[in-house]
Amino acid sequence: MTSKHRVVLTNDDGIDSPGLRRLATTLADTHEVVVAAPASDMSGSGTGIGGFDPVTGVELVPVELDGVTAFTVAGPPGLAVMAAALGAFGRPPDLVVSGINAGMNTGHSIIHSGTVGAALTARTFRGRGLAVSLAQSDSWHWETAVAVAASATDWMLARVRSPHVLNINVPSVPLEEIEGIHWADLDEFGYFRVANADVKGRTLQFVVGSSSAGADPASDTALCAKNFVTVTPLSTIEPAPFPDLDATSIWSPGA
Repeated sequence: MTSKHRVVLTNDDGIDSPGLRRLATTLADTHEVVVAAPASDMSGSGTGIGGFDPVTGVELVPVELDGVTAFTVAGPPGLAVMAAALGAFGRPPDLVVSGINAGMNTGHSIIHSGTVGAALTARTFRGRGLAVSLAQSDSWHWETAVAVAASATDWMLARVRSPHVLNINVPSVPLEEIEGIHWADLDEFGYFRVANADVKGRTLQFVVGSSSAGADPASDTALCAKNFVTVTPLSTIEPAPFPDLDATSIWSPGA
């Protein structure tokens, strides 16, 4: 007999998100699943781990989730993934799955997404990560995203080489209305379109939206809008090639 793969499931919408709960029970049918998710909404937290005292620690609360081992963490998903990678919930996971997020995570703005940030954090600890998001619609078709996420989880666990991190966006339509699946480039920036500074009102306002008008047809935003599941491999932060210059051109101790 072979042991089950160990999957740590997190998100940035919080422990009560229907996307997380539905995916947890589905993955638990075939994998050893541990849920470690924020106690509240931590959207936009990127790869952040928040501020905390390493001595006093962070509040961790066991919760009931249909028989799946689950905890809330008083911090962003990046913190939960870091804790899992360092052995807080048993042996490190074979895969971190983040989602299912309520709303697309497309374009270069994904750097700010806690959903995607959790998957990227897994890679910084030499693990692997999968982020899954469902496009917003009047009716949330969670069952479509769960089917895609479960298949993608099995696909990644069956591979021993790259890609190490995948970002998947799923159209919010019934499964039979999905047009197909595509590797996709990142849109220019994604949801965020315009920023306005109201100095007198002391507010910053942002115009957001999922419009694919003007987007590259091969981008994740445009393809998902046409009812294609989009898949984008991501890389974590690594040093860029050094310029062909001596570093003393920037600053010299004798200057």
